[in-house]
Amino acid sequence: MSLISCPECNKEISDTSSKCIHCGYQLKKRKPVKKIMAVIGSVMVILAAVVLLVLKLCQPASIFPSFIELMECRSPEKVKDILGEDFSHDDFESGFAFDTYRDIEIDGLGCVLFKIHYENGKCIGISWQTQKMDQGTKDTFFEAMVDRFGDVQGYQTEKYADITSEQFHWKGEEDFWVDINHSDEDREGIYYIKVMVNWR
Repeated sequence: MSLISCPECNKEISDTSSKCIHCGYQLKKRKPVKKIMAVIGSVMVILAAVVLLVLKLCQPASIFPSFIELMECRSPEKVKDILGEDFSHDDFESGFAFDTYRDIEIDGLGCVLFKIHYENGKCIGISWQTQKMDQGTKDTFFEAMVDRFGDVQGYQTEKYADITSEQFHWKGEEDFWVDINHSDEDREGIYYIKVMVNWR
């Protein structure tokens, strides 16, 4: 408690008084600064939480989330957690081996083959080939890749008879490359995509 001067009679009174004890002048009650700051702080926290929630709700759902997750797995165990245990295993004298899934569906896209690659007992990557898809689905797939991995870092085309094969390269946050080949199989805009993720 401290003393202040009454604005009316100039006599000293307590700063906690609601009126002057000498002349009866009604004093205005000052709002505590700490309380005001606490209220402002609470309002700011609530506003920030609301903004974050709105941004999260407005964020578009990821396209082909399982495909993107598979590309970033980095281990056969994580791949099998996503795809299950219904695969065949093949070993070759060259030191290569494969765990192969056949005719499965991932994110609504049919896959003819999905393989986990091993070399001398070490997992070195994954690959898969989609079933035929139309132009719109193919374009959506590439949009998802660009959204996750950024702009294409390498590109080349090859022509076999009347089929054009295009190869795209993305490098992820870690040290692996995603190679995607797709070929125009006919003149009606039907595509299939081959994907190779090299973990080496």
